[in-house]
Amino acid sequence: MKLLNIFFCCLIILISCNFQAKAVELTVAGYNVESGDANPYFLAKNYIGPIKGVDIWGFSEVQGENWILPLEQGTEEGEVSHFTPILGTTGFADRLLVLYKDTELEEIQHFELKNINIGGKVRAPLVVQFRLKKTGQKFLFMVNHLYRTHKIERKEQAHLLNRWASQQTLPIIAVGDYNFDWNVKSTVHDPGYDLMTQDDVFKWIQPKSKFPTTCGRHNTILDFVFVSREAQKWLASSKIYDRPNYCPDTPLSSDHRPLFATFRIAK
Repeated sequence: MKLLNIFFCCLIILISCNFQAKAVELTVAGYNVESGDANPYFLAKNYIGPIKGVDIWGFSEVQGENWILPLEQGTEEGEVSHFTPILGTTGFADRLLVLYKDTELEEIQHFELKNINIGGKVRAPLVVQFRLKKTGQKFLFMVNHLYRTHKIERKEQAHLLNRWASQQTLPIIAVGDYNFDWNVKSTVHDPGYDLMTQDDVFKWIQPKSKFPTTCGRHNTILDFVFVSREAQKWLASSKIYDRPNYCPDTPLSSDHRPLFATFRIAK
């Protein structure tokens, strides 16, 4: 019996190693860059540039087209790949931006969910359909920035995101500033979180180490990475940017920390 147990343990390890060898890593990041109270060149040089290995960045609070170049330069710093930008059309001076590594990913299409821009005053979710070149896996990448001060509208946005995702067939990775105020000690949170994850349509990739994603008095997480459908089965890990002395916020830096998630996708 002992030898049989050892055999099965070895078999499990062998299968696991074989999967790991055949899997491709995909790393995504979400970052609210605080338009109007940050400098994109400072962010690119001091925070984005030193971070290596990200395949897709989802930025929120991008002030406008003039912020694309410095953010793009930051993503490409130290990388051998070019990053292609996709800028959202809504949000006025608080827009959404996707920058992706075009050597690893093929863009099939992109679009905005205008009906989730409640009242037309904030940001419509920006969605990009990608194909991972090494595996052929197709998926949707989404960046969001939900209402902060309007609770009713934020709840409606979360409900609509859940309903939209439930109708999709492709896996979804959704990053962004959701303003769900998840308390890192009590786990008390905004009702929008429950509406977003209702019926297990979306699953939060929870960081192992949880601490506030913003610099300020609130002991809460505002920035999340959610996944749906097949993406919920991918091996995944998440991490909040933990660089020492990132806070307090300054007129040059953002009051939000970057957030990362890495997925292992079978070939």
